[in-house]
Amino acid sequence: MNLFIALFFTIFSIFIGKPAENTEVYLEKGGQLIAFQATGEKGKVSFKHLDEGSYKLLLVFPQQEGKYIKEKPKHQTMTKATYNPKNKKYYYQGTEGFFSIKFRGISKIKNENFSAVFREERDGEDKYNAIAEFGIHNSGGSIGIFVEAITAAQFKKAADKIGQDISTQSIRGIK
Repeated sequence: MNLFIALFFTIFSIFIGKPAENTEVYLEKGGQLIAFQATGEKGKVSFKHLDEGSYKLLLVFPQQEGKYIKEKPKHQTMTKATYNPKNKKYYYQGTEGFFSIKFRGISKIKNENFSAVFREERDGEDKYNAIAEFGIHNSGGSIGIFVEAITAAQFKKAADKIGQDISTQSIRGIK
């Protein structure tokens, strides 16, 4: 029985990523930084009790190693970022590795007030990845994310399935 359980978790771990610990998450309101958190060992961050207004979510991804950074020719894609609105999952590939970001715990944010974006912003030497812009329509809103490191194959599969390259649709800007 123990062998079966070990085999199950080994196979299961092939199909999912690992929590991306130490992803820096910044929340801006009206162009001003209002909150910062780094993901913990479970790869999660939440922002609660947000006032009404327009917000932007920026991430700095940690450098990955091993299978989470390696890319084989059959896994190459031009897509840098894609978003699946059905399950509220954002996928990103960069020099740091491949990542999926699951939006969760969303409260008081209407779908029409939420936009997944891909924009690299710079502040001196620091590079930030803007991944979402949203509006809270009543005080007390919240948003949470779960960040996972994934493999190149997992990224390509998601990008091909979704078929929407938001990295070419978003307007790139430098701050």
